[in-house]
Amino acid sequence: MTITYPEIADATGKGVRVLVMDSGVDPSHPDLVGFPITCWKVCTGPYGDLEICTDAAGGDAYGHGTAVCSILKANAPDIELHSLRVLDENIRGSSEFVILGFKWAIEQNFHVVNCSFGTGRREYIDRYKRMVDKAFCRNVWLVSACNNQDFKTEEYPAFFPTVLSTCQGDLPPMQVRRNNGELVEYIARGINVKVAWTNKGYKTITGSSFASPHLAALAARIRELRPDWNACQVKSALYDLAKTDA
Repeated sequence: MTITYPEIADATGKGVRVLVMDSGVDPSHPDLVGFPITCWKVCTGPYGDLEICTDAAGGDAYGHGTAVCSILKANAPDIELHSLRVLDENIRGSSEFVILGFKWAIEQNFHVVNCSFGTGRREYIDRYKRMVDKAFCRNVWLVSACNNQDFKTEEYPAFFPTVLSTCQGDLPPMQVRRNNGELVEYIARGINVKVAWTNKGYKTITGSSFASPHLAALAARIRELRPDWNACQVKSALYDLAKTDA
């Protein structure tokens, strides 16, 4: 399975439905204003169970989700972007929220789901694995960040083989490199990245959280061009791209 950087350069993510699972988003930020974003959040239903609700006003509990969405919009400007708030003001979240988010994303047939966080809590691995396997079967591409201190530190969903996982590197926005022989297979732009933040401000920041939307934007462009590919076919194409320069 092959695709080239010149092909990708002509793509914009048109028609690709992307979900960002994060701390929410501020749609009024100058980098996002006028760009259609549908906002969702985890809420408590009438019988006390968790469910996904619309969040018409939007809003970001921390700033992290706004940063991720701004990277996606900048690098795949014609995607259909959705935000699901699963993290709180301390950029922490319940695995129950995240697993529910994955389940919902699969049911809604999103094409690409960006998850700029992970967990090392082993008691949740089986449940994460079931969602990741179901996503693969439904052809939902999951893109995940890894541990910032050491990409070899076991975290999920990044450590599942059918997830497109990445650590941070000093690369151009739409370029990737490989971590050969590692479960976190890719290196994408994530060092000293200027991103949108709360209060309509900006930060220059480093982390795999910001490499992940760069990889997700690249995946959205590929999805536009190769809509029938599954995650393994995308990985095969990324292997080839990682050997060349844009």
